[in-house]
Amino acid sequence: MKKIFLICILISTIYSSDAKLASTLFNKIANAVTQKTNPNVYIYSEIESIEKYPINLVLINNCSKSDIVFLSTIKNIPKECSNKILFGTRYSHLKDTRVIGAFFWQKGRPNILFYRDRLEKNNIKLDSSFNKYIED
Repeated sequence: MKKIFLICILISTIYSSDAKLASTLFNKIANAVTQKTNPNVYIYSEIESIEKYPINLVLINNCSKSDIVFLSTIKNIPKECSNKILFGTRYSHLKDTRVIGAFFWQKGRPNILFYRDRLEKNNIKLDSSFNKYIED
């Protein structure tokens, strides 16, 4: 019984730390992309790590007032989001040319990827700390 209890605690601790890490990365991305300290963020569909640990993000319920939109799916994106900065949570989201970049997990590791042409199209200039995540 003690082993099961310890395993449950260990799993919840690991999940919590992954969620906090993801939220921290989403915060850094939103701050860098929008050039704002507390950007308005609209989450299309659901991203639990941001909703649980928003840190410096202002979560809003209306896409039209957002500075950036984090996507957990690219299906049926609302029309009012079409002129906003879109950022994905899966590698496959990068197939959509409206998405400027993505943060996703691959082989247990977090990955961040931006496309230079999409950043330029949206007049986004990231600081040099993001250079290693930008592809041509």
